[in-house]
Amino acid sequence: MVKKAMLLVGVGVGFVLGSRAGRGPYETLEGKVRQAAGRPEVQGTVEELKVVAVDKADQVISSVSDKLPGNVGESISQGAHEL
Repeated sequence: MVKKAMLLVGVGVGFVLGSRAGRGPYETLEGKVRQAAGRPEVQGTVEELKVVAVDKADQVISSVSDKLPGNVGESISQGAHEL
């Protein structure tokens, strides 16, 4: 799912940067993206990706803080949970 999202972002950026037709195609693309972003399915997927990202970040922080000596690892773990 993340790979598809990155592909779509890349295609959009390439389209905008590669367009020689001026601002019109960019504005059309921007309108379509805003319209798609407002759809409930897209918003639900974004929320699911946020949960996955936070869970993954917690796992990485926990793994790293476990490998650090004493108070440093504890400080990192406590600081991450305050975010």
